[in-house]
Amino acid sequence: MRLPIFIFYLTLTDCDDKWANIGLLKPHLGIIMLGKIDNTWLQSFICVYEKQSFKHAADHLALPSSNISRHLQLLESEIGEKLFYRTTRKVSPTPIGEALYAKVKEPFYQLNKSIVGIMTQSDALNGTVRLSTPDIPLVGEALSEFAIQYPNMSVLCEHSTSVEKAVVADPDIIVSFERSELDELDWVSKPLCEWESSVLASPECITKYGSPKVPEELEGLPCISSYKAFGGNPWIFNNGKEDIKPLIRSQLKVDGGFIAKTLAKRGLGYVALPKQFCLEELKRGELVEIPMTMNLKPLTVYIHRRALSFHSHAAQLLVQNLQTIFVNPPKQ
Repeated sequence: MRLPIFIFYLTLTDCDDKWANIGLLKPHLGIIMLGKIDNTWLQSFICVYEKQSFKHAADHLALPSSNISRHLQLLESEIGEKLFYRTTRKVSPTPIGEALYAKVKEPFYQLNKSIVGIMTQSDALNGTVRLSTPDIPLVGEALSEFAIQYPNMSVLCEHSTSVEKAVVADPDIIVSFERSELDELDWVSKPLCEWESSVLASPECITKYGSPKVPEELEGLPCISSYKAFGGNPWIFNNGKEDIKPLIRSQLKVDGGFIAKTLAKRGLGYVALPKQFCLEELKRGELVEIPMTMNLKPLTVYIHRRALSFHSHAAQLLVQNLQTIFVNPPKQ
């Protein structure tokens, strides 16, 4: 359930001349209407007012500071007045900021309380939550637990290995693999876990091409790379000081660890994969870990949620399920 637009209605007796002067008064309707004001702008405004700091408000709401600043800019643009005096050391409300806070705080909190109260009733929880994720067994475990616990919920899960592509589809939650820092997105992003990664190959591949020792040696060998995931380059090593990215030109580029693993098992090239994906193949000798002079960067699993204050309660619950499963995976 989303509440992208929130409109406050106040009686004329609650209005002073200042509100009328900035164009919020609609005399023929007998109300004041704050136009099309997004809930997130208002919650950011309230939090900045109460914390007297953009940084502390961002920490409290678990949003990037840039989001908080943008919300306030949009709100000020809609109202047509500055809401805060800003200095390098202090944030203080303007008179119109004081007036807005006094008008909206209580109805805003009461609305939030009422909605959360309704949505937290398990038997009343229904609707749809949309998830974009790579094909990861642990995600299936989390979805199973969620479906059992909330049988009236619908879950739409699409396969995606590129966070940039996933964002375009506009889901509620994105799960992604990364081997380097994320570019800043207008989403709240947090790591779920890290998986140790290794260079792997089949015995046939090693017999034919040998065992490379340094990343540069992979440049002349057949390697299985990603297509769009990881920006098309899963081959990121670290020497303890900086990242090393060998110039690998692959004929086989696939987005999907299980497909890449199958190609590697058939002797078609070296592959960079989390060892967790390949425990059975390593045990059976179908794949062999190649010892390198420097390690591949670990694969970090991130979870991204919309940077919305009134984020769907159902989506929040699914995020909690995903976090629980990834931190404490079920024993096989």
